[in-house]
Amino acid sequence: MTENKTKILLILLLVLLQNLTFGQVNKFEILLDSSKAEFKKDFEQQNFSKVVIWLEKAVAIETENTEAKYFLGYAYSRLNSKDGESMNKLNPELTIKASEQFESVNKLSTKYLGEIISLDPYYKITSEWGSLALSYLNRNEKDSANWALKEGRRRGGFGDYILAINRKVLDACNENAILISSGDSYLFPILYLQKIEKYRKDISIVNVSLLNTFWYPSYLRKNKIVSFDLAVETLDTINYMKWKDTVITISDFSWTVKPSYYNYILRSDIILLSLLKENKFKRDVYFTKGFAKNTQVSLNKYLSLHTIVDILNVFEEKDKRKDFKESITDILKLSNLININSSDDISFLDSFRTYIWLKAYDYLNNKNIEKAKNLIEILDKYANENEYLYENEKLKEFSNYIRDEIFK
Repeated sequence: MTENKTKILLILLLVLLQNLTFGQVNKFEILLDSSKAEFKKDFEQQNFSKVVIWLEKAVAIETENTEAKYFLGYAYSRLNSKDGESMNKLNPELTIKASEQFESVNKLSTKYLGEIISLDPYYKITSEWGSLALSYLNRNEKDSANWALKEGRRRGGFGDYILAINRKVLDACNENAILISSGDSYLFPILYLQKIEKYRKDISIVNVSLLNTFWYPSYLRKNKIVSFDLAVETLDTINYMKWKDTVITISDFSWTVKPSYYNYILRSDIILLSLLKENKFKRDVYFTKGFAKNTQVSLNKYLSLHTIVDILNVFEEKDKRKDFKESITDILKLSNLININSSDDISFLDSFRTYIWLKAYDYLNNKNIEKAKNLIEILDKYANENEYLYENEKLKEFSNYIRDEIFK
């Protein structure tokens, strides 16, 4: 009888433990799924204070779940600053908390395979510390800015490949040029190169997205990075405005600026136009890759397309680009610096592979088979797809098609 009671108690205990375990797992999934749903809400409805509480509980249940940690890092980041407007008031403690989660993700699993919000954990570390550095620079705290950049590098951001690519970006610009950038992948690595490595400090980098904020143009003006033809009061207050096709003339160059958003142009468009008017093409103007056409104040058809930057080429004699084969080879030689566990590093490589396959496709259509073969051989030599797997599956399919057509 006693033995039977013992067996029954053991069975009941096992059932209880199973139920508790199931309950914990179920609770974890609810917390994580609820947090993911919050990220997908409209901007005004997102509540990241709530998300942080949920995800801290989730991570306490599953301490090595990389997806929960990744989302918790993003939640801390969004709690610190939901948009570019609030980026100038970052709290370093929240930056550290966010960074620690992404660092933990990278330690637990060298390649993060969970759902991506925008950037992979490696690039998000760069973004966190680069944003903090820019926030410090806006407050004229230069030593703190340098600390933030070095700390970001120490913690796993500012990878070798993205720094090397951005050195090439700077090298492609003429002396004392203005470089209009799009996205974190140019602004923060170049900030690191200029502030920490003292590399090509003659170049003025301007992030077009941040021109929409009410602090960044003022920062550029106060630090004499670029100048504007708008009065300070206007620069600090002007917002989007109704717009119709309008001819703009600067020196001897005229073009038609179209609305960029329905029947409007944005604050960033107005300020970029002000920058160009004040500059009067005294300094060469370049654009990084990755721009949407409606974010270049209708200048896209006047850009001379280079491998790694585009130059606003209003005067033909200033276009001194290298041969495509030579310039793309220079870029591909940097592939040995790629972190193959970083999806954003591979995405950068894919952007260059796209140029190569499009060029090979053009050669194919014009019956220049040997030129196409030579280009593909260079690609295979420095960035073999068996070692650097494609991040973009459509590009992989496109490359297979061209390769089959050329080598059949």
